[in-house]
Amino acid sequence: MRKIISVVYIVALTALCSSVFASDSMTVHNAWIRSAPPNAKVLAAYMTIKNASTETRALTAVSSALFNKVEIHRTEMHEGMAKMIPQKELIIHAGESVSLETGGYHLMLMDPASVPKEGEQVDMDLRFDDGLILNIKVPVRSGSVEGDKTDNHHH
Repeated sequence: MRKIISVVYIVALTALCSSVFASDSMTVHNAWIRSAPPNAKVLAAYMTIKNASTETRALTAVSSALFNKVEIHRTEMHEGMAKMIPQKELIIHAGESVSLETGGYHLMLMDPASVPKEGEQVDMDLRFDDGLILNIKVPVRSGSVEGDKTDNHHH
């Protein structure tokens, strides 16, 4: 019985240490959600995700208790019209960053329980293919990425 407890303890400790190490390798900067009218059914979130590890990682899912569904999307132009194309994952290569911004990759926040107001923050969980979950607080504001020089650095 003592041996089983020791094995369980070692496995749990290894998992905990792995999560802490992994969270130090992935960071989120300049996260924000574009403010929207109170009756909006869809909002958009933007940020930069940096992978400081030596391995390629993929963002596989995003969730928030405030929204029924969150999807990773990419904007593509087709015959002069912008189309939002859902993505299964977002690859972030080792040592690189990926920007989620207007006209490119972004998060579609769908069917809000209530539309967050400018100045509020929204809790979001970013899930990666290695099991890491980053819990971040994302401010709601108007404007564009170019106007934001703050560094909302999250682990």
